Amino acid sequence: MDERPPEGVSRRDSAERASPAGRLGLGDMFRSVAQVYVEQAGFLLPVALCLFIPLGLLDAGASEFAELDPEEADVGAFVGVGVAAAVSVAGAALGEVFYAGVAMAAVTESVEGHPRSSIGRVLREVSYWHLIVLDVLFSLGLAVGIALFVVPGLIFFVRYVLAAPLLEVERCGVRDAFRHSRRLTHGHGMRILLVLGGLWLVSDVLTTVLQDGGIWALGDSFISDWAISVVVAVVVTPVWAVAVCVTAWRLLQLAREGGEPPPEVS
Repeated sequence: MDERPPEGVSRRDSAERASPAGRLGLGDMFRSVAQVYVEQAGFLLPVALCLFIPLGLLDAGASEFAELDPEEADVGAFVGVGVAAAVSVAGAALGEVFYAGVAMAAVTESVEGHPRSSIGRVLREVSYWHLIVLDVLFSLGLAVGIALFVVPGLIFFVRYVLAAPLLEVERCGVRDAFRHSRRLTHGHGMRILLVLGGLWLVSDVLTTVLQDGGIWALGDSFISDWAISVVVAVVVTPVWAVAVCVTAWRLLQLAREGGEPPPEVS
């Protein structure tokens, strides 16, 4: 009898990642995230270093410009502040979007058993503008939701946190990605909130600790700002990216196993 896992499941024993009754199990999710991160750390961490060292330099430079004394700065200095801020924001947005594509390629190799896409292919195929628009809309929606007594923000987070990886997997538009995220996360809200919401809070606390610890150890200078920015990004970003991508893939697997038809892309 053929006991191979169904299409879309890793070459590993599928029982290791299965949850009863088509549910998104907490233990299953944490194990999957940890396993994929360990498998792909040798790929994800060097890429993160190569990416966030120059982006950290831009961020540190923008911070230095922003600390200029308005009374002593001339017009050229203010123009420099604006240009530095714009370049920093644009670089960060493109860098995060590119790294999301890299993370999805790595997770696909571990979860699906497919060969990982090359860096060059990721550079060519990532939907930069769609992902940037999606990220802006998600951030705005989350901010508005949190301002409306927190609970609407948590609901928004749970429903749409997977929109970005789904946009990459399904090769769809921004609206379809949000719609598909809402459909896939239906019935799994509390587990997603515990896994990804909890990781979000831990990442935020860890970021604060690393920043404060870095300033205490290295002082407040351009070099220390650069080093702290790089360390925070390399420590936090790969874990979060893997967790979101693994959660998206797991829900897609559950949908396939349940016989759910593929999403309609408008």
